[in-house]
Amino acid sequence: MTLDLSFKQLIDAAEDGVAATGQPTCIAIDRIDEDSGQPRRSFDEQKLEELAQSVLQHGVLQPIVLRQGTDEGRYVIVMGARRYRAAKRAGLREIPAFIHAAGSADRYVQMIENIQRDDLNAPEIAAFIANRLELGDSQADISRKLGKSRDWVSRYASVQSMPEFLRSKLAGSSIRAVYELYQAWRDQPNAVEALCAAQESFTDAHARQLARKIRSEVGGSHADGEGAAKAQSARGPIAPQVALRPIERDCVTAAAEKRSKSSVHRNERMSSSVTIRVRHQDRAGCLLVDRLASQGSRHAVLWVDGAEEAEEVPASTITIEEILFA
Repeated sequence: MTLDLSFKQLIDAAEDGVAATGQPTCIAIDRIDEDSGQPRRSFDEQKLEELAQSVLQHGVLQPIVLRQGTDEGRYVIVMGARRYRAAKRAGLREIPAFIHAAGSADRYVQMIENIQRDDLNAPEIAAFIANRLELGDSQADISRKLGKSRDWVSRYASVQSMPEFLRSKLAGSSIRAVYELYQAWRDQPNAVEALCAAQESFTDAHARQLARKIRSEVGGSHADGEGAAKAQSARGPIAPQVALRPIERDCVTAAAEKRSKSSVHRNERMSSSVTIRVRHQDRAGCLLVDRLASQGSRHAVLWVDGAEEAEEVPASTITIEEILFA
């Protein structure tokens, strides 16, 4: 994973945000408590044991960050739960730490540290984002504070809306792969559930290929149904057989030919490939009309020119500049 912040930058950010003291100090381990609100929920035992062996040989090279606890003389971990656990396992009595002057933790600083260490699993990231959204932060706020793209935030935000069988795939598949399957599930839930029942994990490329196949099959099915309905509409209702005079037959034939030409023209127009060029704020891009936004009908999926990924934006912030037919 590409690191968004160096450890030095992270500590500097923490110090600037909560006025930490300038130098680390040694704090007795038995006076330190873990933070129950820490985004991280699980610890890999093997990696923790390896870190404990390193601490035993070299000590704790990167100080942890603490804040004053509610009880006199006690501290709560802001950053460094793994180092704290490893130090305890290694039998250390003290650990170097920066002390925050503020009385509450900065959840975003905790989250950034865990992300840059690649210590969080997908459900933990999703739970953090869901919590921040419930507290009133927007996806744009979360994106800016974590230094991640809006599309990254959007994918994790969608986890809370996924069915359980899809969420379970996050253990062996990336969030990108599961998100692709989630988008397809919204169109064809039975087909995606059957795929997930037959396969434990998915690569990004395979999930994208399967999702596109499902969408194309759905689109083809709809097109067939609509085509049959349009054909019947063009033919008109079945009329009783009655004798017509020559002039009446000519009128009926002309009307039928007119309806037929109109239907063909309409079908050709509907089957054309459409590109919708839009502008969002000061950025130009294309509106993806074949994909639903995970945030609901008031959002749209936009591919900004030059971007590597699509992102979701409020539909009201988009201005249509051009509609092109292939």
